[in-house]
Amino acid sequence: MLHGVSPHLTRMLLEAGRRSGVHRSQLGRVPGLTVVDEEHVRIPTATLLRVWEAISGPMAEAGGGARVMELWRPGRLGVWDYLFTAADTLHDALHACGRHFATIADPADSLGVTRDGDGVTVTWHGPYREHPSFPLIAEFVPAMLLGAAGSGAGRRLVPVRVRLPHRAPPQHDLLTDVYGTRQIEFEAGPPAVTFSEADADAPLPGADPALAAILDEHARVTVATARPVLDWLGRFHLALEDAVGAGPPELADVARRLAMGPRTLQRRLSDEGTSWRDELERFRRQRVEHLLRETSMTLEAISARAGYSDPRALRRAVHRWYGFGPAALRTSSRGDRAGRT
Repeated sequence: MLHGVSPHLTRMLLEAGRRSGVHRSQLGRVPGLTVVDEEHVRIPTATLLRVWEAISGPMAEAGGGARVMELWRPGRLGVWDYLFTAADTLHDALHACGRHFATIADPADSLGVTRDGDGVTVTWHGPYREHPSFPLIAEFVPAMLLGAAGSGAGRRLVPVRVRLPHRAPPQHDLLTDVYGTRQIEFEAGPPAVTFSEADADAPLPGADPALAAILDEHARVTVATARPVLDWLGRFHLALEDAVGAGPPELADVARRLAMGPRTLQRRLSDEGTSWRDELERFRRQRVEHLLRETSMTLEAISARAGYSDPRALRRAVHRWYGFGPAALRTSSRGDRAGRT
C-alpha cells in the first residue's frame, strides 16, 4: 500500500498555521510541499509531521489542535468526508471511514470501531506518540470525527465522551466548545470519541446504498492511483531525518538510504548549492530550536532527537549558534530569538 497522506489534510494544516501567525517562509522550509496543490498525490508523512511541528507553538497558544477544524467544510478532506453522508447509519459510516482512512492518513494509522454498553467508540491508533506535536494531533482527530459525523447526520452530535492521551492543558475551553461536551477524559489512552447508541443507529438523512457503493470504490481507487512526488533535496531531508532517528547521522548512512555512494551524495548536494555539513547543521539547529521553544523535553531527549551523542555536544552547538546556552534559548521570548538569530 502506498504510504503518505492526503494533500487535502496537508493544505488545511498549512492554512491553519498561516492563520495562527506562522510565516510563509517558515512553512516554505518544509520539504515535500511543492505539489501540495495537486489532487492525485501523496504527501510524505514526514512532511505532514514537519508541518505539525512548524505550527504547533501558535496552534497551542490559539487553543489546541482542534482549532484546525474551524477551517473544515464538507468535502475539504476529499472523498473521506462524503463517506459519512451516503451510509445507512452513523455506525455504518464510521466503519466505512475506518476502512478508507488511508484516503487522508498514512496506512500506518487506523480507526477502530467498537460497541459496548456506553455506545459506539471510534479510536485512533497512530505511530506518533513520541512526536512532540502528538498532543495537538490527538486533539485534532476527535474534532475531525465529530465534524464529519455531524455533517452526515445533519445536526451537531453531542458525544458521550472524548478521550485524550495527554495531560489536561491549563485552559481547554476551546476543546469543550469544539467537541460539544465537558466529558473530556485526559491521560486516558489513544484518542477516542464515543457516540450514543441512539446517534450511532439512527438513519442518516442522505442514506443512499448505490452512492455509498460508488464512494467506497472511489475511495479505494483514490489511494491506489495516487502518486508520491518529492524533489531530490526533499528526499535527502527525509533520509537525513530517518538517519537521525537511529542515532548520530553519518553521510555514508544517508547515502545508503538514498541508494547512492557517499561521493555521489556530496556531488548532488554541491549541485544543489549546499553541502552535507551545511544541511546537517541546518537540520539540527531547526530541530533543537523548535524542541527547546515548544516542548518541555529534557536536554538528553533533545540531544537524541537532533542526532547528538550527548547533551554536552548539544550545549556546544547552541553556544556556537546563539552565543548563549539552551536554558536561555528556552526561556527567551520569540522576539528575543528573532533579534538574536
